[in-house]
Amino acid sequence: MRTMFAPKRFAIDTGAEVLAADRLAADGCASCLVLHGGAGTSDRSHWLVLRQNLARRGIGSVAVDFSGHGESSARTPNSLSKRYREAVAALQYLDEAEPRAVIGISMSGEIAVRLAAAPRNRITRLVTLVGAAYDSAAFEVPFGPAFTKILRTPQSWRRSVVFEQIASFPGRLTVVRAAEDTVVPATIGELLVANARRAEHAEIVDILNTDHALGLAFRAQPGLVDRLGNVICRAILARSMHFELNRVI
Repeated sequence: MRTMFAPKRFAIDTGAEVLAADRLAADGCASCLVLHGGAGTSDRSHWLVLRQNLARRGIGSVAVDFSGHGESSARTPNSLSKRYREAVAALQYLDEAEPRAVIGISMSGEIAVRLAAAPRNRITRLVTLVGAAYDSAAFEVPFGPAFTKILRTPQSWRRSVVFEQIASFPGRLTVVRAAEDTVVPATIGELLVANARRAEHAEIVDILNTDHALGLAFRAQPGLVDRLGNVICRAILARSMHFELNRVI
């Protein structure tokens, strides 16, 4: 019988907002931060099945609902910069055990790279799942018409600072893309890996027969959670120095 891993809920008071969060420990430890995507009704609950899969493999995690999502408050306008600050607040609840990891999903791909690129955060494992990147001009702009206008400017994502910031990251980078993703350009992952010049390891993993909505695909594709769990477990726990550009699963 498989052990059931139940998250322990807590709250993070950022001053501006109160964020709903939980800790899903493995062997008493949680040193991986999981950041959900930003669109629609996304929240941390969509990724619980994946986190439980990781916990069974020895990877404990902390997850948070960004303000305006899930069980968190929604008192002030949201923006990428606000989400970054909320992610930094959540990062403080990770254990000090190594390796310290962050998984950024969709919109949080940008947030995760920014976190990992800052040495003070001591992140040594970075995983993006269908991770996006955004024009640096959009970082402080509240979500709404002005933000959307920047996003809809062709190729605006190429002006993201993450392509510069990733150059200083010395840990392990794994970019997971959905082969049928029509939301996030595949080139984002290619540029991240190409610019990760100091990385101990960098790779792209393409998941066949999936689109941007990975969370929904878990129910439609038996075995997808295990496949993705294998990729993330390898990314976080493996110690090989081997550098490879692309895998397909």
